[in-house]
Amino acid sequence: MKIAIIGGTGSMGRGLGEQLAKGHEVIVGSRDPAKAKAAAAEIKARGSDYSTAAKECDAAIVAIPFSAIDLMSSLANDLSGKLVISVINPMKFEHGRWLYGLDRGSAAEMLASKLPKSRVATAFNNVTAAFFCKPEVSRLDVVVAADSKETFVEAAGIVKSIPNLRPLYAGPLSESQTVERITPLILNLARINKTGSLGTRFVSQKD
Repeated sequence: MKIAIIGGTGSMGRGLGEQLAKGHEVIVGSRDPAKAKAAAAEIKARGSDYSTAAKECDAAIVAIPFSAIDLMSSLANDLSGKLVISVINPMKFEHGRWLYGLDRGSAAEMLASKLPKSRVATAFNNVTAAFFCKPEVSRLDVVVAADSKETFVEAAGIVKSIPNLRPLYAGPLSESQTVERITPLILNLARINKTGSLGTRFVSQKD
């Protein structure tokens, strides 16, 4: 599968790209094509501008900062009919802790409104970039929200292509607000307790 990482030069996009490139053809997309090509060369991928990456991919992962989300409207046609996974977390740092940056809704729902002809899901939000920078990712759960089970299955296939990651269905895309809100909690727990990077793993009573 050809997977575009839109915003693939940041730490999260680069880490995801490195892991996915082991089993997929990855296209790193950036507003600066030269920067994209440099980042792609480090992870055995190829780099291009946003539009080219969006046109050529089968599915896209959006790892841009929340402040740049309005730029995604320009890719609506290029991403029409495709799966788009949001890893955007709207956050702000105030008074020594991370806070969720929206009063209502979620970044994933905003992204879906800008890409009305795409199948949008949210995933990977609660896995920090540090986990993807290791040769082997730790056993973690990836919470996925999507408006249909079919879209979840598509997104889950990409999640499972990275060994040790288990996708869990959270329900419709409206649940992405809950998913995104977990991220500042994780960051605050790690910072306050000095644990190093934390990730999510849910334990079943059946285990």
